[in-house]
Amino acid sequence: MSPALKPTTDLANRIALVYPSLSNAHRNAADFVLQNPLDTATMTIEGLAERSGTSTATVTRFVRTLGYSGYGEFRTALSSALKLALAPVDSLAGARAIAGSTFATLVTALKDQSANLEEAISTLEEDVSTRAIAALLQSRRIFIVGSGASHHVAAYLEDGLALYLDANVIFAASRGGPERAIRHMMSAGPNDLVLAVSMPRYSRATLDLTGLAKERGAVVLALTDAPTSPLARMADMTLFAPARNRLLPNSPSATFALADALITAVARERPDAVEALKELSENLLWTFHQ
Repeated sequence: MSPALKPTTDLANRIALVYPSLSNAHRNAADFVLQNPLDTATMTIEGLAERSGTSTATVTRFVRTLGYSGYGEFRTALSSALKLALAPVDSLAGARAIAGSTFATLVTALKDQSANLEEAISTLEEDVSTRAIAALLQSRRIFIVGSGASHHVAAYLEDGLALYLDANVIFAASRGGPERAIRHMMSAGPNDLVLAVSMPRYSRATLDLTGLAKERGAVVLALTDAPTSPLARMADMTLFAPARNRLLPNSPSATFALADALITAVARERPDAVEALKELSENLLWTFHQ
């Protein structure tokens, strides 16, 4: 049985968008594609019609409903989605086929992360960084968005920034599910900032939530891996942290380091940071192990 099409791919999102309005026949085609993407990628239009219990005319109308000009373009999109989804599998399989010790794998992984961090430092721009810190300090509310591996970076940012900012810091994509996250973004305005974190493979939910807030005038600060990231294209300011990993889909280590640097810079720039930290430390005094 082939794996189902990942919900983060563009094709799966196109299907999800139109699914409620599809006819029963079109839904049969959609269900088959979602559950059998590998098989579908090698099928002719006649094969898909037969296996999904529909007709070639129905399949043609279905792919056009998704926004494709024809079945050929649809299959190309499906192949691209599968290539993206299976890239980490291919990388891991290739790495396992190369002779080497477990220790060598650990050392190589750490060197890769060191290279990511060095590149993050070299691409950091003073003007963008200064504007980013100023925006964090001046915003009324800060909505933090991130999912997948980026979710953990976003949670770290929430804890750190909430300590040093007067703004209301909200992890919009964490608690309460997608409906609550959308409500948060719909309430965003010109005095608010969205701090969006996304690494390959980029989260559709993060992009959609960020776009929703930007439409309402919120400033967008992005933490992502490269200028080619779709998040970078919608951001007002972007800080880059490469997320390359030879075996895994991504690595959050440089992004964590960048998040830590942001929190450090905010703490230094806040006028009463020392007093705020002193008050917190005094209140937590008896919770620490001596």
